[in-house]
Amino acid sequence: MKRRRFIKILASSIAGLGFGSQLAAANSNRMSRLRWNGYTMGAMGQFTIYDHDRTKANAALNKCFKEIVRMEKIFSLYDPYSEICSLNRTGVIEYPSTDWIQVLKVTDRVHHQTNGLFDPTVQTLWDHYSENQNKTLSDTLNHVGWRPLEYNRRRLNVSRNGMKFTFNGIAQGAITDRITSILKGEGFSHVLVELGETRAIGSHPDQRPWGIGIRHAKSRNTLFEMIDLEDNALASSAGYGSKIDTNGRFEHLINPLTGLCESQWRAVSVIAPTAIEADAYSTGLAFAPRSLIQKIEDQNAGIRVILQT
Repeated sequence: MKRRRFIKILASSIAGLGFGSQLAAANSNRMSRLRWNGYTMGAMGQFTIYDHDRTKANAALNKCFKEIVRMEKIFSLYDPYSEICSLNRTGVIEYPSTDWIQVLKVTDRVHHQTNGLFDPTVQTLWDHYSENQNKTLSDTLNHVGWRPLEYNRRRLNVSRNGMKFTFNGIAQGAITDRITSILKGEGFSHVLVELGETRAIGSHPDQRPWGIGIRHAKSRNTLFEMIDLEDNALASSAGYGSKIDTNGRFEHLINPLTGLCESQWRAVSVIAPTAIEADAYSTGLAFAPRSLIQKIEDQNAGIRVILQT
C-alpha cells in the first residue's frame, strides 16, 4: 500500500564545500552518473550510480531491475499473483524463500520491541475501513495480531482465519537493502538507493555525505531537518494525506492495538544501519510514546528517531 514519504534528495548541492572538496568535485566529473527511475511496491523509486565505467554501471542497473521485479512478485499487494496475495487468499506458503525468512525475522524483532505496534496484520483493518465492512471494529481486531502467523523454512501458514497481511512497512526496506547489496558486490562505492526508503553506499563523489532533506509535515515545501547519510539508511512514515476510506476519515497508518488512526506524531523518520530496520521502525513507532522511542534508541546502535508533532 502507498505510504507518504517526506524525504527529498539533495544529492547535487555542493554548497559549503571547502577548497579541497571542490577540487574533488571537479575530478569526480569524469565519473558517469546513471539513474534508474521506476515504480516499486506502488511508489516511485530510483537509484543513482556514479562510476568511471558506464558499461559496468549499465549492466548493474539491469541486474537490479530484474531483482526488483523478482521481489515484487513476493511482496507486492498490487500484483494479484504475488506470494503475499496468495498468502492472503489461502493462508499458506510452502517452502518460503530466504527473502520471506529475513523479513519475518526482522518483523518478529521490531514487533516485540515496539510492544506490538509494528504488525503486518493491519491489512485486515485496511479492508475494514476501505471496504466499509459491516463488522464492528472489535470483531475486526480479533483478526489482527502477529502471533497467529507460524513459519519455518518448510511452511508459512496462518492459524486464524480472516487475517490478511501487508509487508509494505518493511518490504520496501528489504528491497532497498537487496539492491544495495548487489551494487556493493559489484564494487560500486558512490550510490544512493531510494526505493521507498533511502540507503547510501559510501559518500557522494564530491567526498561528502549524501545530503537528504526531511520534508516538514506541516509544509511540504519546507525542510524540517537535513540529514547526512553515508553507509546507512533513512525512512519516514506519516498517515495524513493518504486516506483509505471513501469518506476520507481514516488514514493509512493504523494502530494495530486499537484499530484507530490518531497519533501524537505527524511524521516519524528513522535513521538506521539498514533500510529494512529504518522502514520497520518508522512504521512501528508512528503510535509509540516518547518513552518507548527513547528505549529503542538506547537499545539499538545506529538508530536515531526524528519526530514531528
